[in-house]
Amino acid sequence: MIRDGCSGGMSWAWRTFLGYPPPWEGCCDIHDDAYAVGGDEWLRLQADYALFQCVCAKGKPGWALIMFMAVRVGGTSFLPFPWRWGFATIASR
Repeated sequence: MIRDGCSGGMSWAWRTFLGYPPPWEGCCDIHDDAYAVGGDEWLRLQADYALFQCVCAKGKPGWALIMFMAVRVGGTSFLPFPWRWGFATIASR
């Protein structure tokens, strides 16, 4: 799988305006791996909470909360975004 860092333009914005990736970009890559596979809603909540914990561990609890809320709202499988839950399995249908 191609890893693109943090979705929604976050990695792009950090690189463009600050000249380096967000310090939690690896957390986003792990989260993307879980989102590609998908599964039931419990797995999605676990993946989102793992992202929250990872970003907190990088010392950014405020960003972690914002990101958690964003993925809970914007990552549902019925939205037409390329980063939605189960995106690899949906694309192969």
